[in-house]
Amino acid sequence: MLSVLRGRYAGLQPVLVACLAVIESKRDGSMRQLLCAAGLAVLSVASVSAADLAARPPAPAPVLVAPAVSWNGFYLGAQGGGGWGTSNETYLGAPNDAAFYGTQNYNTGGGFIGGVIGYNVQAGPAVFGIEGDYHWSAITGRSDIINVGPPSVLDSYYTALRSFGDIKGRLGYADGATLWFVSGGAAVGDIQHRYNAGLAPPSVSASDTRWGWTIGAGVEYMLAANWSAKFEYNYIDLGKVAPIQYSPALNDRSEWSDTFHTVKLGINYHFNAPSPVVAAKY
Repeated sequence: MLSVLRGRYAGLQPVLVACLAVIESKRDGSMRQLLCAAGLAVLSVASVSAADLAARPPAPAPVLVAPAVSWNGFYLGAQGGGGWGTSNETYLGAPNDAAFYGTQNYNTGGGFIGGVIGYNVQAGPAVFGIEGDYHWSAITGRSDIINVGPPSVLDSYYTALRSFGDIKGRLGYADGATLWFVSGGAAVGDIQHRYNAGLAPPSVSASDTRWGWTIGAGVEYMLAANWSAKFEYNYIDLGKVAPIQYSPALNDRSEWSDTFHTVKLGINYHFNAPSPVVAAKY
């Protein structure tokens, strides 16, 4: 220890030499021996402590730990897409023949845009939810000519789904930031059917707000803490809607039933996003 102190505290060499000389003298029990010994002990402890402090690395800065993805809680979003379907028209007054196509099935199609609100409850990977949405749409279709003649009067049927929505349950499987789900419930649509008289007016139309059912499936991905994007397919059946009665004769009328397929893309804002956790890394 004495040699170490001599090397480390060279500036105090005269004092150290004097203390060492006192300690090494034969005067046992001297007060000067005790004081010098205590001073050397203090210098030794200070030397060791300073070496320990110099060798210890600085503490690392705290880091933000990303929270686990949660699908719990309310969400609100916007969505849009395209739809296609079939309008099944049946004329009860007469069967089809070569000159008259009173009963026809024809295609419909178009786009839509709307909004959605929902709520999820997550239990492990299982996600249970309820969702409602509504859309303004331009899904329309027109039949072939009805009275082909000769002479042809260029008349036809027309269908327009002007708006639609649904209230449905969702059952999903969460794989981290990805949620796979199936859905089903009640559907509603504001639908119009029209007989376009062509060269033999008048034209006649009927509108109806019709309830039916829907079923579908999709996938949703959590883009960030509060935001997710989704892709969804739905089949919608609105059943039979209000007929068009052409005259007081009971069977002089057309009846429709309509089904639709929709594909939508949407983005949702989630109100329950967890905050990042502050943690120190040692």
